[in-house]
Amino acid sequence: MRAASVLCGLALASAWRGPQPRVKPLTLRRAAPAAPPAPVAAAGNKVQKRLIALLSFNAGVADVVLFKKHGCFATMMTGNLIKGTCALVDAKFADARFFAAMIVSYLAGCSGQRILDQRATPRTKSRVIALATFLLFRCSDVFGGASARRGALWLAAGFGLVNAVSVDVLLTITWMLTIHMQKLTNYATDAVGLSGAKAKASAKFGPVLRRSCVVLALFAAGVGAGHYFCEA
Repeated sequence: MRAASVLCGLALASAWRGPQPRVKPLTLRRAAPAAPPAPVAAAGNKVQKRLIALLSFNAGVADVVLFKKHGCFATMMTGNLIKGTCALVDAKFADARFFAAMIVSYLAGCSGQRILDQRATPRTKSRVIALATFLLFRCSDVFGGASARRGALWLAAGFGLVNAVSVDVLLTITWMLTIHMQKLTNYATDAVGLSGAKAKASAKFGPVLRRSCVVLALFAAGVGAGHYFCEA
């Protein structure tokens, strides 16, 4: 998982200057101060787009590597819950404990992001998250040498932290593709007129759909890269 560690470190380092503000509700936008100058806003958008692309690629790499080598997932807790429940039903208690520990580790990472989000300034939060992610992924490399499953637990915690940032700050799910496929399918259905003339007239391929395409493409690229390196 060294490749995944490097990629995630690069991705979080790109946000070192602090995440962009969340999208505010309309009622708050009216009372908000004037928007930042266009060059600053454009630079922030570029950082966000780069970070989303890198996190999507990294999620694909991590999931395929862990699934092929250890039969678990770094980012998709639904898969770990299914496998853990099946192991429990089959009385494979060691496996059931491992999958439960994966979920708990992931949730611990999510909790860490929530604590920082509520207690730290944006600049401090971004720097702590970058350092914590690097350390968690590094621990995955170190402890994974003695026990592959022990290394996977550190990796799950790191991805819990990273994925929470992706949702809470970037407002994008970079590790689950179903929602992005649904958005694109809805657009295609409207664009060809199956939903009616009104829906067809309002169908536009905007930034949200382009972002979904980026997530799908980069996640698939990460899966391909992970599979290639596993087989090499």
